[in-house]
Amino acid sequence: MTEHLPDDNSLEAADDSSKNVEPSSENENSPTDETQHLPIDETPPPTEPPVLAEPKAPIYHAPWSLSFYGEGSKYFVIRLINAILQVVTLNFYYPWAKAAKLNYLYEQTEFAGSRFKFHGTGKEMFIGYLKMLAIILSIYGCVWWVRSNEQFVLGFLLLYGGLIIIYPLALHGTAKYRLSRSSWRGIFFGYRGELGELFAKLFIGIVVSFFTLGIYWSWMQVDIRKYVTKNIRFGSVEFDFVGKGADLFLIKLKYVIFIFAAAIFGLIILFFMGFFGAGVANMLKTETIDGITSPSIGLIIWLVLIYLFFIAIMGSITLMRQREIFQFYADNTFLWQNEQWHGVKLHMSFIDLLQLSITNMLLILFTLGIATPFVEIRTLHFIMPRLEIDGSFDPDSLTQTEKDYRDAFGEDVGDWLDIDLA
Repeated sequence: MTEHLPDDNSLEAADDSSKNVEPSSENENSPTDETQHLPIDETPPPTEPPVLAEPKAPIYHAPWSLSFYGEGSKYFVIRLINAILQVVTLNFYYPWAKAAKLNYLYEQTEFAGSRFKFHGTGKEMFIGYLKMLAIILSIYGCVWWVRSNEQFVLGFLLLYGGLIIIYPLALHGTAKYRLSRSSWRGIFFGYRGELGELFAKLFIGIVVSFFTLGIYWSWMQVDIRKYVTKNIRFGSVEFDFVGKGADLFLIKLKYVIFIFAAAIFGLIILFFMGFFGAGVANMLKTETIDGITSPSIGLIIWLVLIYLFFIAIMGSITLMRQREIFQFYADNTFLWQNEQWHGVKLHMSFIDLLQLSITNMLLILFTLGIATPFVEIRTLHFIMPRLEIDGSFDPDSLTQTEKDYRDAFGEDVGDWLDIDLA
């Protein structure tokens, strides 16, 4: 503020010059002597507006959502080139293919007006690929050697014991590398979890699940999710997951009951239609059963209808279960910033998910899988805008806090084991 104020000499010179000025004849109504001798405030007016303290909490904004701008045709070309090079190189091009895929998907994803960026390279992931490939080949080599000696129990223990070891390695490696190579506005994500702690939680969860006949599995999943989420950073933003294992268990139990009830309901319908339905009994004539090589057209149509009925019922129940689990994970995830929590919401109805799933299935079916890249892009266009963060979240106040990390050990195995961070 002081550099904008005039110096003392200039003020004194201004006072002296004002004393030597003769009163103008035009100013006949000049102030009296008494008013001239009144004290004058010589403090100059402020040259800049006062700086107000920033509010502790960010100003409320409409909910923040992700936007996705990927195009199926461009993504198809990337996947096609990747597939050709993987075949030519006997799949050793896989890390570079994955880097090209992630780079495109990140650059097409936008949040608060800025795009994400993936900084990983094929060379980094290739080194991790070789490390994990050596571990997997060693485990399977030991399993096959043991089984060749007819020690099937030991082979079983080695196989599943190896998977118990590989899974936390893949999950930890994927989280640590993928997040450290992901940025937004130059601010990097990060993962601060420890492999030993993650392995202990997973091992204890598997043992308890085994002795509880799988009932504890939901609690173990929530415990792992909570540990990984609490150790994720987005610059200065922290994450947390507050879901409960009991809630996830009840969701799964509810849909097991639904499937059982649908199966019973379907059998009842078959019974009544088979024995009391008009014309159905005629489909199962003795001559038709004896000549099984040439069943009647009515029987074929009947069996096809039964098959489609069960597919529709079971598929709908599976989609309902999937949507509710997604909702459970999203609604229990929170971000800590500016001394307050910010919630995450997923706005996805069952009807919308059903329409997406049917069209995606038809695209893959009638193109013999060629339209898979288009299906992936359609799915991202569907999910991204429906995932929102509380409007009080302030993306402009993010600061960099995470260190660089380049070891992709475990990143590629995450794909093989179907591990995803979402």
